[in-house]
Amino acid sequence: MLGPQGSGKGTQAEFLSNRLHAPHVAMGDIIRREIRAGSPLGETLRQYNDRGELVPDDTILELVGPILRANDNWILDGFPRDLAQARALDAFLQDEHHPLDRLVALEIPEEPLTERLAGRVQSEGTGATYHLIHNPPPPEDPGPFVQRADDAPKGIRRRLELYHKLTEPLKQHYEDQGLIAHVDANGSIDEVRDRVFTALGLG
Repeated sequence: MLGPQGSGKGTQAEFLSNRLHAPHVAMGDIIRREIRAGSPLGETLRQYNDRGELVPDDTILELVGPILRANDNWILDGFPRDLAQARALDAFLQDEHHPLDRLVALEIPEEPLTERLAGRVQSEGTGATYHLIHNPPPPEDPGPFVQRADDAPKGIRRRLELYHKLTEPLKQHYEDQGLIAHVDANGSIDEVRDRVFTALGLG
């Protein structure tokens, strides 16, 4: 799943995970779990996360490699984030004889994207992400609900700058491999889900 922060990658990856019975490998969740564990690696990750900067490639592969090896299929969310990571992933998957089947690129203008991020909160109890207006927390989630540091205005601007500079070039990388499916992500959660399923021939 490829798209800027707030485009709905995690939500749509969960729909696909349930539909295809494939693990949802969410790099953000993996990183946050490591941070909560309080390990030295977690502290390093926290510093990158709070600054709105990308985690180094070797650290990301250290985190995600064992998960990919342990499963026959999966849905990647939040990785790769730049061309170096994409090429490292290509090499890793070639060694594992397990290439990517498809890449979904979620496309959305910055104005609705910024509005989404401004209302986004995360449950400290479950790690789930919600939107105060469009996808409010359910009664069964105990919370508490907090705004992530990278969803504050400064963090949003920094993330979008990094996305345009580093991550958008991935579209051409995967276009050249014939793997990319572009999906309009400006709409309700269900509308975008239907578009993703249609793009993947699951409609």
